[in-house]
Amino acid sequence: MRLMRREKLLTVVLVIFVAVCGLVVFAVRPAIDRVGTLTRVIPERQSELEVLHAKASEYIALRDGLETLNTKIASQKKTFELLPFLESLIRESGLAKKVATMKQQVSRLEPNHSETIVEIELQNLTLSQLVNFLWKVESSKVLARTKSLYIKKNLTNTNMLDSLIEVHNLKLVRN
Repeated sequence: MRLMRREKLLTVVLVIFVAVCGLVVFAVRPAIDRVGTLTRVIPERQSELEVLHAKASEYIALRDGLETLNTKIASQKKTFELLPFLESLIRESGLAKKVATMKQQVSRLEPNHSETIVEIELQNLTLSQLVNFLWKVESSKVLARTKSLYIKKNLTNTNMLDSLIEVHNLKLVRN
């Protein structure tokens, strides 16, 4: 079969048109759709990445804090006991006659750590005496921290205070 020049030209144009349509349908349009999807999704993923970076920084800070705490716990004297330590601070602060009660509890936190809690009830003391005692507890080199503090006016002498203090100490349990 012999095609005329005009028919050959029309056939070539038709083949090029079908190829261009196929290229648009199978390559260009999916690429444009993908670019649109990525344009919409990238900001969402960037905000998720920022949240992930913040959580990673928080994790690193917590991990470093835990390592520091474990180092402090391990460096604490094996024979250290919180109750005698607090008794000595009370005597040093001149509060021995102000102590109503002192209770000690020991709780196991995990297999290698325990926590000693000493609850001290002080009565009929001044604010400066209380602050001085708390400062001595917090500034000591041992790992003892005031976790709870309850203060109220003394019922008999309104110029004085009554206080309930909880002091905690972490300790490494050696098996």
